[in-house]
Amino acid sequence: MRRMLFAVLLLACCLMPGMRTAQATEGASSHYFPGSSTTFAVAVPPAPGFMAVSQMLYYSGKASTAVLRGHVHLDLKADAFYDYIGGFYTFDKPVLGSRLQIGMAVPVGHMGVRANAGTPFHTIKAADSKTDIGDAMISAALYWGKGDFHYKLVESVFVPTGGYAAGNLASVGRNYWSFDTSLAITWLNAKTGTEISVTPGIMFNTTNSVTNYKSGNEFHVDFVANQFFTPNFAVGLHGYYYRQVSGDSGRGAVLGSFAGESSGIGPALLWTPKAGKGKLSVIAKWIHDLSQKNRLHGDYGQLTVGYKF
Repeated sequence: MRRMLFAVLLLACCLMPGMRTAQATEGASSHYFPGSSTTFAVAVPPAPGFMAVSQMLYYSGKASTAVLRGHVHLDLKADAFYDYIGGFYTFDKPVLGSRLQIGMAVPVGHMGVRANAGTPFHTIKAADSKTDIGDAMISAALYWGKGDFHYKLVESVFVPTGGYAAGNLASVGRNYWSFDTSLAITWLNAKTGTEISVTPGIMFNTTNSVTNYKSGNEFHVDFVANQFFTPNFAVGLHGYYYRQVSGDSGRGAVLGSFAGESSGIGPALLWTPKAGKGKLSVIAKWIHDLSQKNRLHGDYGQLTVGYKF
């Protein structure tokens, strides 16, 4: 079980909240990516040292109405792929009685958007796609716990480093800052390999200076039930619930508060190849939206490969 936890934590600690594309807010999407903050043994303290991670995120969804670049678009359809390349370092020396981990990830992404712009006289079809650098994510986490219960407090900051142009329907970046605070709680029975984790969080967004659109603040909670069958393999059922706790605002919010709400669920698995000697881990996950209001509705896919040095 000790070896299993070491491999699991390699990826679980890398999947900080917020890989983008989803929710209500501007463009019916957000920096928060459902299910990305909670994977396997997420709150169990990782081994000290450096880890590298590549997290590939895919999303395909649609929304009946959304605001993009200050205009109302109907029948919006979006497909996005992001590969977040990052590094995370866990300190050996305790900080405030906890284990500290800091890290950063920068994505390369592709976004494709198709939509209809309605007018009083006719409907204009529009389509656009873009490949560029996305918004960087910086994070810091504190781990602590006792026995079968473990906790992780995380602060993630999304920096508007991604490509963004006012005239483009599709942009890889979002052109505003987001600050996400979350608390992960994990119960893991080392004897049976059974785990239950939940990660509630709150995300605060600043104003997009180009569109004068301020996306509302967002509450989100990820939850998982996992079972480890061997030290090298585990499966789980993962889900999320999302709700805006404040409406959208600013001159660009032409649909008013446009507050969103959604939920979804799907399978996940963890594989630690024996050839990697416990240093290499792979996580795959798929989540399907069950309900939605004022946001994109579709499917989320994740494939993460991590290596512990």
